Amino acid sequence: MSSQEGTVYATYRVRTESPERAKDVEAIAEAIAYEQTVELPPALVPDSIRERVVGQTTSIQEVGEYHFDVTLAFNAKLADVNLSQLLNLIYGNVSIYDGVRLVDLSLPDVVLANYRGPNFGVEGVRALTGVYNRPLLATALKPNGATPDALAEMAHQFALGGGNIVKDDQNIVDDFTHFKTRVIACAEAVARANDRTGKTCLYFPHVSAPASTLRRQLEFVRDLGLKGVLLCPFITGLDTVRQVIADTGLVHMAHPAMTGSFTNPRDSGVDHGVLLGSLFRLAGADISIFPNKGGRFSFSEQTCQKITQYLRAPLGNLAPSLPSPGGGMHYENLGEMGTMYGEDSVLLVGGGLIGHKSNLTDATRSFIDEIESHFPDAPIPPARLRSDDRSEDFAERLLKFSSDFQWQSRPTSPYKDASDDSFKGVRRIELIGKYGEKTNTDLRYFEIEPGGYSSREHHQHTHVVIGARGQGVLLIGNERMILSKDDVAWIEPQEVHQLRNETNEPFGFYCIVDHERDRPIRV
Repeated sequence: MSSQEGTVYATYRVRTESPERAKDVEAIAEAIAYEQTVELPPALVPDSIRERVVGQTTSIQEVGEYHFDVTLAFNAKLADVNLSQLLNLIYGNVSIYDGVRLVDLSLPDVVLANYRGPNFGVEGVRALTGVYNRPLLATALKPNGATPDALAEMAHQFALGGGNIVKDDQNIVDDFTHFKTRVIACAEAVARANDRTGKTCLYFPHVSAPASTLRRQLEFVRDLGLKGVLLCPFITGLDTVRQVIADTGLVHMAHPAMTGSFTNPRDSGVDHGVLLGSLFRLAGADISIFPNKGGRFSFSEQTCQKITQYLRAPLGNLAPSLPSPGGGMHYENLGEMGTMYGEDSVLLVGGGLIGHKSNLTDATRSFIDEIESHFPDAPIPPARLRSDDRSEDFAERLLKFSSDFQWQSRPTSPYKDASDDSFKGVRRIELIGKYGEKTNTDLRYFEIEPGGYSSREHHQHTHVVIGARGQGVLLIGNERMILSKDDVAWIEPQEVHQLRNETNEPFGFYCIVDHERDRPIRV
């Protein structure tokens, strides 16, 4: 959640068993403030540094016998611009203390602006699957030790049954050669099933590799045409995952492996919602997996709901993420689980699905039918709306053009945030797609002033650029093209590109993009 500008608020649940509890907790709060910032006794810290750097206690509340919630305020500049430093500030050395648990975190916009967050979020993942009206159904390829052909056949059957996301189990790890063989086999199996059903099942390989080959595996997945991956952020590293996911533009399905040592202790560690919700979103998780209530792990319904709340709560401009409860789920309680988590969720079913019928395809169909039966009044997917379903009064049919490249009822908007120094002299007008039109694409007009340029960036979605006025330069990788009026250019997914105006006249162009699309990644 967001806090006031310039301040990071961290709340710690402190346990103290002293009879003079209030006095002790104040001393503990001060110790946390100094430990997390300057690592010196108060007497050795100059006043000028104390005022700028040392955390300040803002509240102490008793929440139970011998337990207090202590909220500290930290200067946001101490969080720097990376997730590693933020973690160090809020729970670095104090994680070694006995009886101190991080239970809440509120970040200011100045910190949140450094994070891209989920590449796709709830709406983007829905757009990829084409399913808008119910929870998504996911399963895991298992067991570890099965041949690539056996795993591929399992993926094929699940996709044939209408399943939405099939991922590798997190314990399936190979060297790069075997990884490629397995991933290609599973990807081709899912693609064949999609061709038969006309639906879209997504396959997410598990990527776990040394730092030297991690990016290579992710780029292989992306270049194969797959849309996402399964990662274990606490094994790979939160900030490493954040960076490679932002760079590759993939859907990030986050697995909670190794987080239990932080979330499960009662009087230490990090709250489930903060870690598997907020911190995983900062690390770019589009989907966050966690143990469902009633499974082989001890998560309560309250804990599961809190994680779900943090995945969806406002967090600067970061997109909300999909909760993905797993375990304790079977055909008979699908309705209960759907009601508990809502339509914007991913129900991850393993053994309950695999063991439901002898044929995984039939079992998957049964599970999908059962889920859909509990969401009969869900909204119609945008892509299925017919032209005669449109309301005549919500979208204007004709936008009148004026000679200065303005359009009736279409204001000029900022190209990007004014604090972004990656561009110069660009204005933007949203023409079609943002004003209630039921379209699969958006049409925008951009104009670059003499000497100006757009951001140098790449993204997963394609661009179509059409020259409208003047003359500009389109840079794609190392290729340089002159774009004049009525020229048409196409920019492929993940191609690094930039548009520049090297003339003395305005350069304007139309741009057509997918309505549901990933966010650009600046280079």
